[in-house]
Amino acid sequence: MPSGMDSANAGRNRKALRFPLALPVRYRADDDAGVGKILNISSCGALFTTERPLALNTDVRLSVKWPVLLSNSVNLTLVVAGRIVRVEAGRAALEIQKYEFRTCSPSFFLAPADQNSSCVGLGLQVQVADHAVQGIGM
Repeated sequence: MPSGMDSANAGRNRKALRFPLALPVRYRADDDAGVGKILNISSCGALFTTERPLALNTDVRLSVKWPVLLSNSVNLTLVVAGRIVRVEAGRAALEIQKYEFRTCSPSFFLAPADQNSSCVGLGLQVQVADHAVQGIGM
C-alpha cells in the first residue's frame, strides 16, 4: 500500500498520492531517447530513471510497460506526455499533461529506444483504462 511519506514524497506537499512502481519505461525528449524505469507515478507526475541527464522544462513522452493485459491477451503501454520539472542524478521528474493507454507489441520494450514505436493507439475507452488500473491496485 502506498505511503503518504515514502522517500519520493518526504517533506513535500503533493497534489496526488504517488504509487511506487518498478516498471520498464522508454522516453523520448526532443532528439534524445532512452530507457529506464518508473520509480513512482501519480495522476499529476512521474519519477523515472534516465540514461543521460534531461534538461528542465523539456517536453518528454514516456511509454510505460503496463503490467495488466487487456482482455487477458493484449499488451498495453501507458503513454504519458509532459515536461521535466526536476532533475536528479540518474533520474527525472515529469509533470503529466496528457496520458493514454495503447496496445503494444510484446517486443516493444526489448527494442532499442531510438527505433520507431510499435505501439498503436486504438482509442481505448476509459472503462478499459480504469480496469487496467484496478488490476494493479491503483
